[in-house]
Amino acid sequence: MANPILFAKKCSVEEFFAEYDPEVTPFFRSPSTRQTVLFGALANRDPAVRVVIANRLLDDGADPSVVTMTGVTLLHVLLTHREFDVAGDAALLQRLLDGGADVNRADRREGAPLAMVYRMPLGDEEMVPFYEVMFARDDLDLDKQAAKRVTVRETILGDGGYVRPRMQEYVRAYDAAHGEPTPGDHPR
Repeated sequence: MANPILFAKKCSVEEFFAEYDPEVTPFFRSPSTRQTVLFGALANRDPAVRVVIANRLLDDGADPSVVTMTGVTLLHVLLTHREFDVAGDAALLQRLLDGGADVNRADRREGAPLAMVYRMPLGDEEMVPFYEVMFARDDLDLDKQAAKRVTVRETILGDGGYVRPRMQEYVRAYDAAHGEPTPGDHPR
């Protein structure tokens, strides 16, 4: 495997495991970008392939908290797709967060991961598992950047679908748990 990151991005499950070494592959890191093979697996456009390979890498010790030289996290890579295996990708999102991926780290182009979930090309019902994973986090910061000069909170407040009432519920629970209002304006 010449470049295991690019290979994981384009291969099938069978091709990947024909070249896979559980002692080496999960820990390979590009010295120039800091990307790991898990970045390649999460960039794979085939949702079924992405889920199988990424889960195996995580099972074998791949680090979900890696950040590239340019500030991109594994959450940013996972959430940029056009097609999803909703159950599988939502479970991967949970595993990445449980393993240390930063739920609040904003990328220059995409903003914070919750803003990316909000922009996913799925209907409200399909997005519920992703929102549930994100809103279950007690370290979620709704005042992180979603786009230039706009926070995640401000972006979502304009939504009349599933996410706005769920965000309001999250903010009330956060305030109650912390005994004080969260930064920024509260949803009304």
